[in-house]
Amino acid sequence: MKRASLYSLLMLLLAFGATGAVFAEESQESLEERCRTFAKEDGVPAAEMADYLKECVESLKEEGAEKKEEKND
Repeated sequence: MKRASLYSLLMLLLAFGATGAVFAEESQESLEERCRTFAKEDGVPAAEMADYLKECVESLKEEGAEKKEEKND
């Protein structure tokens, strides 16, 4: 009986861990899409696109972290 409970708990924890990674990926994809939109609006040349996207995503993540900290205060 204890094995079944332990196994069920382990499977539940693994399921939550896997879904957390999926949400993080979607968030990353969402940020990149927003940055691509900004790049088009700003007329960023293709040669500079990779650097622009990297800086933009980092900036949006920092902005999100700051908002989260403000909400917790």
